Amino acid sequence: MRRFLAAGRISLAMAACAAGHGTGWAADDGAKPPPSQSLSAPTAQDCDRLGSLKLPDVEISVATSLPDRARVPAAGLTSMYGKAAVVATNVPAFCRVVGHIRPTKDSDIGFELWMPLQGWDGRLHGIGIGGFAGGIDYFTLSGAIRTGQAALATDTGHSGTMSESGWAKGHPEKVRDYGWRAVHLSTVAAKAIIAAIYGRGPDKSYFVGCSGGGRQGLMEAARFPDDYDGILSGAPAAIWTDLAIAMTSAMQAQDAPGAAIRRDQTRLLQEEVLRQCDGNDGQRDGLIADPRLCRFDASRLACSTSSSAQCFSPPQIAALNRIHAGARDSKGRQLAGGYLPSGSELGTPAPVFGWDSYLLRGPNGRSEGEGLASGLMDNFIQTPFPSLTTFDFDKDPARLKAALAADLDAPADLRRFFARGGKLILWHGWADAAIPPEATLRYHAAVARQSGKRAQDSTRLFMVPGVQHCAGGLGPSAFGQAGAPKPEETPDRNMVAALQAWVEGKAAAPESLVATRSQAILMGGAAAQPQRLLCALPRRAVLQPGGDPDKAASYRCQ
Repeated sequence: MRRFLAAGRISLAMAACAAGHGTGWAADDGAKPPPSQSLSAPTAQDCDRLGSLKLPDVEISVATSLPDRARVPAAGLTSMYGKAAVVATNVPAFCRVVGHIRPTKDSDIGFELWMPLQGWDGRLHGIGIGGFAGGIDYFTLSGAIRTGQAALATDTGHSGTMSESGWAKGHPEKVRDYGWRAVHLSTVAAKAIIAAIYGRGPDKSYFVGCSGGGRQGLMEAARFPDDYDGILSGAPAAIWTDLAIAMTSAMQAQDAPGAAIRRDQTRLLQEEVLRQCDGNDGQRDGLIADPRLCRFDASRLACSTSSSAQCFSPPQIAALNRIHAGARDSKGRQLAGGYLPSGSELGTPAPVFGWDSYLLRGPNGRSEGEGLASGLMDNFIQTPFPSLTTFDFDKDPARLKAALAADLDAPADLRRFFARGGKLILWHGWADAAIPPEATLRYHAAVARQSGKRAQDSTRLFMVPGVQHCAGGLGPSAFGQAGAPKPEETPDRNMVAALQAWVEGKAAAPESLVATRSQAILMGGAAAQPQRLLCALPRRAVLQPGGDPDKAASYRCQ
């Protein structure tokens, strides 16, 4: 996750009144030119004039044009990648708007909107941010502007790293901004600014995020169905309170004397999971297609059975079984999904993606998951829980949800979003060590119960074997799931391109995607890398007799 309607809507009509320059149409007649109509490109002067644009609760602090290939300096907001004097280079000429939105006295929502000065394709690309947010994703902003899309990012109302949560203590309005208000108000402001400079709002708007960013997209679909036409939600922290419960259970499992699993035992765990379960899908390829079918026997790791120096003690075996089983109350009822035996437990290409970071304690005595759960329970609630160690799974989940669910948990009722033609693609890696993969299966099922046939027609879910949290792992982790697609990237190999084509009526709903088994952190991958076919549930990829297992064309969805 560290990668993880009190305020009214801003009227587009107000922006239209300010947009009657350099656009070739009358901004005050209420008409919107059809997408096919060519409008004159905005000038640098048009961009500079945005600084005087008046919008409710919005202060525009920067409105400036940058020439082609300029070095883009920092402009007052925090970068999600840390302090930087230059936040982007080698980008085409664009109009940069930096703003602050203050819907309450305790709100300060920072946002950046980048708009091409030439060749805008009519799309708005909204960018999600994970963890506790707190910064602007300049990398994804830069990528989107290179493709010709206008791009929007927000810090969700505070400044800090994605693992810091102290800003929330005693600030319920900031929690609300983080939970749902910041993305919405930034989107409304962005559409108004776009209308002011181009003479029309976006033809289509898309939101793409993973982890906390995936949750933000689902919040938008449920609460503000008019904001976006298509949403891609990866490994979403959809029900934040359930996630905190899952992380707390995994931590408590290792609290007993001798129960803490060491990071150097992760490789042995992964090897044993693959030994027992790799062939369950009829193919031994280092991937487990569906970990729910893995009947893993943890006793094979016991020091009485294994000769490895990394063997597990009885308390560690008990801890491992509890982590796999998920959070449960004293009667055995499951409260949150478990971290399943996936065969990709070892963080790849770096520990940050795997069990060795999210679930197992490091030199500082805590895991990443423990830090996130404690940050939520210490700082987001007016009366904090004493400690994760004493969290009572019979009594405390109800108190946690009563305090935070309304602002942090994404509703599953997407009927209004689907009714207006909205499309949703969900995806989750089966080897996710941050957010239990079954959480997305449960959310998807809840959406289907609420919306029935409309959900079936408007949603697709891809579960990806061997892929860790948003990236990484031994599985096919590169399928165009992050950022705006380049013109040459096609819907059969790029998930965002598939979403755009689906929304815009250029292609049917995606039923399969070609992915590559890349171990690179950045999304991409060379054509020579091993391929895999991803299939939308409930179908799965099956290797055809005699087929090359490293070629997507060798698989069929069935």
